[in-house]
Amino acid sequence: MPGEPVKIAVFGGGYGAKVPLPVLADMDEFQLVAVWSRTPERARELADEHDLALGTSDVEELLAHPDLEAVHVATPVATHAEIATAAARRGLHVLLDKPVAMDLTQARAVRDTIAAAGVVGAVNYGRRFQETRDRLLQRVAEVAGAPRMVSIALVFDDHALPESRPFTWVQDARLGGGRLQGYGVHDLDLLLAAFGEVDSVAAATEVGVKERRGPDGSPQAVTAEDAYAILIRFRGGGLGHVSLTATARHKRGDVIEVHGDGGTVRLDAEKRLHWGRAGEELQVEGPLEADSKQAYAHVARNFHAAIRDGAAPDPGLDEGLRVQALTDAVRRADAERRWVEPERV
Repeated sequence: MPGEPVKIAVFGGGYGAKVPLPVLADMDEFQLVAVWSRTPERARELADEHDLALGTSDVEELLAHPDLEAVHVATPVATHAEIATAAARRGLHVLLDKPVAMDLTQARAVRDTIAAAGVVGAVNYGRRFQETRDRLLQRVAEVAGAPRMVSIALVFDDHALPESRPFTWVQDARLGGGRLQGYGVHDLDLLLAAFGEVDSVAAATEVGVKERRGPDGSPQAVTAEDAYAILIRFRGGGLGHVSLTATARHKRGDVIEVHGDGGTVRLDAEKRLHWGRAGEELQVEGPLEADSKQAYAHVARNFHAAIRDGAAPDPGLDEGLRVQALTDAVRRADAERRWVEPERV
């Protein structure tokens, strides 16, 4: 039955508890049945909160849950590939949080396993479905033309002090942490959606706050970036700049500017969208919404349609691999301090 709810479980007690669990619990398209978290106590707490049949810290126990059809993997990036492939081999549909994996080799293995299993694979690049960015993409297609200069600049203060955030996997590069995986991949996804292929990138990352307290109160060295700056050459011409700092003393809303040969599109810090063709005055609409839960619900509905109706996954794994290739190039450019061409996908 096309409209039948999909029985789904969520892996992850961090972001998974903040967005996927409450959103899926409120959707007619899904029936939440289980949750996984790193500790049994947290897993049981979340299961009780959402009245789920199972809360566990055992991956195999969750994957073996009766009647389970799909999973959302919202764990540290370093564990994405292992959990996703294990789920697919059991015949479960997989919605992966972004990025797909630690690198393109792992991401391709995830895609190939999902394809071989004949199940649906999708990636949670939900920020493109926030009203602010969805409308920006529409206006770029309408008025911008070929890119000449594109800028995306994010400024946060939520990591400004050592005590602002405890040490978690987000501060650990070995587990795939860092603000590039948290925010930057969304911006790379936006640029690929708007302008297609990237010719080459240069990049630098920085750890501004170098130590935080762990769960036991002991100091932990931060190894994952809290700031980055990326330069982009688009294939066919045009430049781009993507930057973030999470350690500013005063935060500011996202600012996105697209200057094309046909016109201009700008999202300002107050979430107002400005646009116009060459020779026209800029028009303004907004402020617009940038709701993460609404955006995730859009991704989840697309995931349901792919499972029940055979629709194409949106965003699909091929899009996830394109962002992965670009992210790998950014990492390599930072490490080697040179321009790097992303691998073609």
